[in-house]
Amino acid sequence: MRSMFAIALSAAVSALVSVSSASAGQVWLTIDQVRPYEIERPAGEIVVGNPGIADITVQDKTRVLLFGKSPGVTNMYIFDEDGKAIDNLIVRVNASSAGMLTLNRGSERTTYACTDNCNATQTVGDGTTSFSGVGQQVQMKLQQAKSSN
Repeated sequence: MRSMFAIALSAAVSALVSVSSASAGQVWLTIDQVRPYEIERPAGEIVVGNPGIADITVQDKTRVLLFGKSPGVTNMYIFDEDGKAIDNLIVRVNASSAGMLTLNRGSERTTYACTDNCNATQTVGDGTTSFSGVGQQVQMKLQQAKSSN
């Protein structure tokens, strides 16, 4: 009786393992940077969990470029041409801290991108006081671009 149970349990476990054919890999990205990713066999469809965090550009059926858009974690499912899962990739996006300076004034935060000179750059989590004028200018430029088309 015990050996029948062991055989049945073993069969159930191997059935579960074969159903989950997609591996769960992990990749780290940095905001505003691209990273190439190779797919093990030709892909038919790719779905990104939250394209606000990371997105992709397809080069061909086995190569994509991953792009970090905002800090956070999402996933990317890759399916073959028959609809079977190839990969379930966990995508983690970090903000770049190299060459960045963060200035805190009470509850107000401003981020600067520094090379030879430091220039204010709007970053997720920054206060609105420093960039309210910039936001209005961007909206105005978008409206002008839409009206000229």
